Amino acid sequence: MKKLKKLFKTIFLIEIARGLALTLKTMLTPAVTRQYPTFKRKPFPGSRGLHAMRRDDSGEKERCIGCGLCEAVCPSKAITVVTTEGPDHEKLVNSYELDLLRCVFCGFCIDACPVSAIVQTPEFELSCYSRGDAFYTKERLIEVGDRFMGGKAVKNHDK
Repeated sequence: MKKLKKLFKTIFLIEIARGLALTLKTMLTPAVTRQYPTFKRKPFPGSRGLHAMRRDDSGEKERCIGCGLCEAVCPSKAITVVTTEGPDHEKLVNSYELDLLRCVFCGFCIDACPVSAIVQTPEFELSCYSRGDAFYTKERLIEVGDRFMGGKAVKNHDK
């Protein structure tokens, strides 16, 4: 019986007919095209966008304590943290650099940060015209944080 079915399918090309029917079905349905600059898609909850550095509770300086966990956990080595020792033997963050051309937007840096200093914003339109525009320093990350969080520390983002 199986051989007869297989012979029937082979002679009458049943699989090819099914494939052509599916192709014709998809060809007859109209395509959906979004006119991008006019109609923008909203980011869905949990989407990972541009990074931002948060300020501390006083709003004067960044939250980053310079532990370097984000740099250590980054799979593409896109983050560089340079620290020095302060007058009271605390770590001072001299520079925090993020290369978006290397970043894979995995979110490991956010999960690893013990003080929730770095977050990802819903901003996903990251086109740039030079390599320098894709290189984010500590100051630029704080500006992004101020823009998306209103210039103050947001307490509902804490872990």
